[in-house]
Amino acid sequence: MNRKPMLLAAGVLTAIAFAALPALASGGEYEAHCIGGSTCVGEITGGATSLESDNGDIITCSTVGGSTSFATTSTTGTVNLHFTGCREHVTFFTFQCNSPGSAAGTINVTGVTYHLVNLEHGGTTPGVKLTNVSVTFDCPGYTKKTVTGSVVGHLENPASFCNTATTTHAVNFQQGASTGIQKYMQVTTTGTQTDLIANNDSGGTYTTAAQLGTGIIHWNNPVMITC
Repeated sequence: MNRKPMLLAAGVLTAIAFAALPALASGGEYEAHCIGGSTCVGEITGGATSLESDNGDIITCSTVGGSTSFATTSTTGTVNLHFTGCREHVTFFTFQCNSPGSAAGTINVTGVTYHLVNLEHGGTTPGVKLTNVSVTFDCPGYTKKTVTGSVVGHLENPASFCNTATTTHAVNFQQGASTGIQKYMQVTTTGTQTDLIANNDSGGTYTTAAQLGTGIIHWNNPVMITC
């Protein structure tokens, strides 16, 4: 069976603020602190995102928004994502796609857990791993899919935020060397690879896909990542 990641481009985050730099947590995770509060809340904004499958399926969304939060001194938090202008790009008609109860072209992904992780073995490449993703979306006239699993993104320009408090972070999700394969699939480039799995509820096979896009997190309090 193949597998597949869902859109979620802008998405998710990271966090930390502490004068004394704590050590890297077990399992390749970074600890996070919220400066000036017990909980940091962030607004997520971003432009176009796409989900590109190894079987040729392409779903794009024109914008992404959402919210995220974490309790200080933590390696994990939660994120909710809101995608608009979503369409499939397989048929001539480019049918709109939506999650249940959402307007046409709108896909909501809620209650996702994120982990602030190191993507590089023996080095420093801060990233975000979204786990327990679960969303169903329908593109009436084309297909209906359910997507579950995990997806990993890279925190851009770490030199600007490692061990330094900031009010914004950018998370980038990239495709790897092959279509439908995520660039980052492991924490510290070791251990089990993670991916998202898409079940074609209208019939057909499972496919592997890659999420492409960048999301910006705007924090209510400064956040610092120790890395």
